Amino acid sequence: MAPTVEGGDAALLPEFPRGPLDTYRARASFSWKELALFTEGEDMLRFKKTIFSALENDPLFARSPGAHLSLEKYRELNFLRCKRIFEYDFLSAGDVFESPLRVSTLIQCLGMYDWSLAAKYLLHTLIFGSAVFSSGSERHFAYIQKIFSMEIFGCFALTELSHGSNTKAIRTTAHYSPATEEFIIHSPDFEAAKFWVGNMGKTATHAVVFAQLHVPGGQCHGLHPFIIQIRDPKTLLPMPGVMVGDIGKKLGQNGLDNGFAVFHKVRVPRQSLLNRMGDVTPEGTYVSPFKDARQRFGASLGSLSWGRVTIMGMAVANLKLAVSIAVRFSATRRQFGPTEDEEIPVLEYQTQQWRLLPYLAAAYVLDHVSKSLFLDLVELQRGLAAGDRSARQAELGREIHALASAGKALASWTAQQGIQECREACGGHGYLAINRLGVLRDDNDPNCTYEGDNNVLLQQTSNYLLGLRACRVQDGACFRSPLKSVDFLDSYPGILDQRFEVSSVADCLDSAVALAAYKWLVCYLLRETHEKFNQEKRSGSDDFEARNNCQLKDDAVALVDVIAPPDFVLDSPIGRADGELYKNLWGAVLQDSKVLERASWWPEFSVNKPVIGSLKSKL
Repeated sequence: MAPTVEGGDAALLPEFPRGPLDTYRARASFSWKELALFTEGEDMLRFKKTIFSALENDPLFARSPGAHLSLEKYRELNFLRCKRIFEYDFLSAGDVFESPLRVSTLIQCLGMYDWSLAAKYLLHTLIFGSAVFSSGSERHFAYIQKIFSMEIFGCFALTELSHGSNTKAIRTTAHYSPATEEFIIHSPDFEAAKFWVGNMGKTATHAVVFAQLHVPGGQCHGLHPFIIQIRDPKTLLPMPGVMVGDIGKKLGQNGLDNGFAVFHKVRVPRQSLLNRMGDVTPEGTYVSPFKDARQRFGASLGSLSWGRVTIMGMAVANLKLAVSIAVRFSATRRQFGPTEDEEIPVLEYQTQQWRLLPYLAAAYVLDHVSKSLFLDLVELQRGLAAGDRSARQAELGREIHALASAGKALASWTAQQGIQECREACGGHGYLAINRLGVLRDDNDPNCTYEGDNNVLLQQTSNYLLGLRACRVQDGACFRSPLKSVDFLDSYPGILDQRFEVSSVADCLDSAVALAAYKWLVCYLLRETHEKFNQEKRSGSDDFEARNNCQLKDDAVALVDVIAPPDFVLDSPIGRADGELYKNLWGAVLQDSKVLERASWWPEFSVNKPVIGSLKSKL
């Protein structure tokens, strides 16, 4: 267990080393220690200090500037570090609900050190663990202790090779057999392989696998989660019927082993179904505490929201790191001045302030938003654990899903743009690898796409708002939500009648003015989108066409054909001229993983026989 930090403020918040930054610290209009205590609280500051001190004093976490580990060595070291974090016992199983901010704080502290470590720990404890706890029932709670003791190591397997954002189109199946009281988990073809799953590549022994649940008679009840053993915990060899491997090197976070899995008629006990949202009786009858599929799906969105809300915090942490580097650099880097003999810090220049200070402000704002939404999500999960099946609970799930979708997009994009601006603001020194801005940019990059592509997530939020607008038109329902995030829309017509009127520059700096402008913009965009959508439908378009018929697209491929080099030069499986996206990608991954010989049953799938045969001849 890591030693806790004792003593007063001097031990908790020691003075910084004297040096060139003293001038700016002396000019500050506030006490940095008081602000730190206000924003974090003493308990959380002590917790962070405990974590950072443990990492700094442990040789296993020693920084090695210039050292370049192989992919295998980096992942081995990352797993050992993850194991050490559990040995420090920073969190208990109960902290997720009893002290939720300790969870997010630990993830951010580990991420500030290395996001590969944070992601590995996060995926095992919070994503895998919370999925078991929130989607399972009492019969699954034995797994929770095994998670924190690392008797098993977990991953969250939703995304497939050919489907990510469109979760309803996931193709892995789970057919129930009453004769044996088992589910048969199956991947119908290689495009249904679970893909991009963190921890699955090398170390996961168990997975929460999402599959389409079928009962006798052929009825499908949609996507449901199952807890499935994919490797032997002692040997890490795949279980029978499971082909599992690593997808290879990524642009960043290469200490995390992202992997794939294919299931060939894998039989698992009926109890493997995480059954809080829906269950199957021994005889094969589907039962659910929710009256309709929409309610059940809304309640299940909480599991998806965990990852998105956590990514918000991860993006904020990256932005904090980048801004810290760039502002301190700018306060000490001197260029030009009022005379030839006097140079001033580049932070004094307005252009540098315009580049950096908005992102510094964004780091504070988004930090508050991500923490607040994290606590709201904990409230949702507490309700689920207590058996709350009310309409409010279902609506809370939908609202948090909409907020998490938009929040994840806003935070990750802001961080990515901010990191790039910070890199450029540090000039050539920002491009030097040892100054970490390049690593931060690469490690933050996947935040924009995993757990849902940002553009698609924004559509999910807009669909939520358009749905509320439709209810208002049809039955005059008020705009109301549990967290009150959309209550202002109840004044929808009046807001649109407002006009921007200020009498001075000071009026523009009033936060109420910016808030009023934001409310007006949301109402305006909601009205315009609603009217355009209805106009398209009146012209004969269905819902899907109405959303897509305005796209500049028919000439795109032909224009690319003019500028693209040969495949050998382009060197990208997903960009080859033959357009066989999934075959090319799957083939390249399998060739790199060298797992073909362990899965003699896989060539049975005729769709991939040519790729398999070609690869086997090369290996």
